[in-house]
Formats: sequence, structure tokens, C-alpha cells
Amino acid sequence: MLNEHFVALDVADVADSRFTGAVRSMSLAHLQVSSVRSTTQHIARTDSLIEQDRIEYVQIGMIRRGSAVVVQDGRECTLTRGDFAIYDTSRPFDWIIDGHPDDDQWELEVFTWPRHMLRLDARESSDMTAMAFDGSAGFSGLLARFLHDLGSTRSSLDISGAQAIADEVGDLVSVIARNTTSNSTIDSPGVALVRAAQRYIDDHLADTELSPTSVASAMLVSTRQLHRVFASSGTTVARTIRTKRLERCRREIIGSISLDRSLGQISRRWGFADLAVFSRAFREQYGMSPRQYRASVCARSDDPRAVTRSTRPTDREQRY
Repeated sequence: MLNEHFVALDVADVADSRFTGAVRSMSLAHLQVSSVRSTTQHIARTDSLIEQDRIEYVQIGMIRRGSAVVVQDGRECTLTRGDFAIYDTSRPFDWIIDGHPDDDQWELEVFTWPRHMLRLDARESSDMTAMAFDGSAGFSGLLARFLHDLGSTRSSLDISGAQAIADEVGDLVSVIARNTTSNSTIDSPGVALVRAAQRYIDDHLADTELSPTSVASAMLVSTRQLHRVFASSGTTVARTIRTKRLERCRREIIGSISLDRSLGQISRRWGFADLAVFSRAFREQYGMSPRQYRASVCARSDDPRAVTRSTRPTDREQRY
């Protein structure tokens, strides 16, 4: 059941023969919200299992009953009721979960995003895993209560509403997790430079002149130095710019399904000068063309005003 709802996992060390287990899941667009209940056990994501499916998700696991130890990226944390941890399915991890003393039962709420849908790069993700976030105080407590309420809600939303909530919750997770971990550690100069550059990129995505050279100039470093620190975080400056632009375009496509706004207008707004380049990059990132993506969103929308294209597209726009 765990493999079916999440990723390939090894489950072992069940306490005794009184095993029970249940998984309940729902989807809000690309965000999967799940509730898991079972008995004391050890759940592991190993290198061999990662090789089998190579699925990259970022997940939040929040303990609602019992307790757990989470291990990933050389760190280990202990969670009690209401606390949560972030973990990444592209690298090995372990959950050792103990049931409540009364009946050996534990409950876990799991929130799953495709990694590319969150505003976290590989370096930031690895900095946040296997850290205990306090579910009762501060902004992490606010996030925990919000996530729990989200998991308890069974409201009906159209696809655009579900997409908006999934995106906004993902942004909230990224911001709170990033600030919580940065307050507990001192960034190296390289990490601080990457984060400052990413903030600059976020603020200038609509600028068609945005490039590694312009970012380096704004950061008062050489382009070579900027490339080097981004490489150490597992990405490149150009890829970061492109990914962030594509995500802004994807969100605007969702938000504009009832508006007469062409894909060319959307892509140009976020720095893509050429529609063909935008279309190829979008397909590579999301597995379908922007026109197919808009059509799928419109088809699932309850909005009677939903449109799939501008009323007067150019011949060039009609092909994408």
C-alpha cells in the first residue's frame, strides 16, 4: 500500500503479529495529501529502490500519534505529536516509527510535491531534511496547523482552485522551511551568494536581459565565480532562470484560463522572447506543450468562461 501511494519502500521490524495498516489519499492538483496509520515499524528508502523508480518528490511527514525518528543526509531527528520533518525521495532515508504505548498504533500525515513544483533546489532540499520542525509554536507551528486542516478538509474545488492552493501551500512550505533552517545555521559565503542571487532572479524574471552575466554584475562577483557556487549547489544559473520563468508561466496559464490571453503574451511577460523556445522548454519541464497543458486545465475546470487560446492567435502561436 505504501509503495502504491508513495514510492518504493522497504517496510520491516513490525512489532508483532497484530499488524494493521491503512492509507488514505487525496489530490489537490500536483499536491498529494495522505493519512497513514499502522503499527511500530521501520520504513526505508534505499539506494537500490531509488535506482528502480528514480522518482523525485519532496515530502513532509507530520506525526499525529506515536513518535518517530527520521534519518536522511547525515542527520537524525525525533518527532513527537504535531511535529514534522521534510525528506526527499531522490536520496535514501529512514523512518523508525513507534506506536502509542496504549495500542502500538501510530498515525502520520504525508504531504507530497514533485520536487520541481517547489521553489527549492537540490542544495536547499538537502539542507532541510531530517530536521524536526516544531508543530506547536512559531511559523512552523502555523504551517503544521494549516497542513493538518488541509488534510482534514474534503471540499470540492475546480482544477484552477486546486492548482492555486497546491502552489501557494508549496510556496509557504519553501519560505518557512528556508527561513527556519537559515536561522539555525550560519550560511557559508557560497550558500549566501546563491540565495542572494536567487532572490535577485525572482525579482527580475520579466527582464529579457536577465542572464548569468547580469546576475553576477548585480551580485558584484565575476560570472565565473557565480557559475562555480551554483554548480556546488547542483544546478546552473541559466537553468535556475529558466525553471523559475517556466513556473511563473505555468501558474499564469492556470490563472488565465477564463481570460483572452495568448500563450505568446504569457511567455513574453516572463522573459521568453521566442514562443518556440518557450514551448520546447515547457514540454521538457512538464511533459507536455503549454497548449496541451492549458487545454487539460480548461477541460477539468468548472469555469464556463474557460478558453484554450486567444480569439485571434497568430499562425505561429497555433502550432504550439
